[in-house]
Amino acid sequence: DLKLLVDARDQRVGERTRVANRLHAALVVLAAGYKREVPNLAGVCHRAAVARLLDGLAGVRAELARADLARLRELDAECSALEKQIRSLVQLSGSSLPKITGVAAITAAKLLGETGDPRRVRSTPAFAAMSGTAPIPASSGQTSRHRLNRGGNRQLNRALHTIALVQARTDPRAKAYMARRTAEGKPRLEALRCLKRHLADVVLRTMLADVERSARPAAVGA
Repeated sequence: DLKLLVDARDQRVGERTRVANRLHAALVVLAAGYKREVPNLAGVCHRAAVARLLDGLAGVRAELARADLARLRELDAECSALEKQIRSLVQLSGSSLPKITGVAAITAAKLLGETGDPRRVRSTPAFAAMSGTAPIPASSGQTSRHRLNRGGNRQLNRALHTIALVQARTDPRAKAYMARRTAEGKPRLEALRCLKRHLADVVLRTMLADVERSARPAAVGA
């Protein structure tokens, strides 16, 4: 259910971006220089300003722009409803993932939905390969380095990348880890990939611990 809901939300977020781009292209023609008055199409007050700009304009382009503006409002409502469902299901799951710095409800839902039963993953290296965080050697001569892994489940990889970015910016332990890696001579992006690989282990161990904890009462009752 979480995977279905997250996929549905991602589809609507993608559609919202496409509709906003289409509306922007129409506004450039209909109201040249509109950006001076409307810096973006995300805020409610900015969309109200767009509605005022379009009010009274005739023609097919203006009509389509008004339809796109209405569709943006619909997509916002749909995304909000899906996010509410996702947060509720993550809470009901009892997952400890949101306790990890950088893991909000949507990220936790993506990790849970894409992984499924974590017990099917035989080891942390297997999960790293599954999530595309396993390092790929790219050493040359006396230079030892690894390159970006573009394999694995890209949704899992994206979720782990989001966590790594947040932790590298806000978590003292992650900052210290990044500092150690860069002091070793690694570029920042490679240090970030190292952090992401470490976080893959943390995420799998957290999911396995949750499964074990939820199974304990049943085992005692049996």
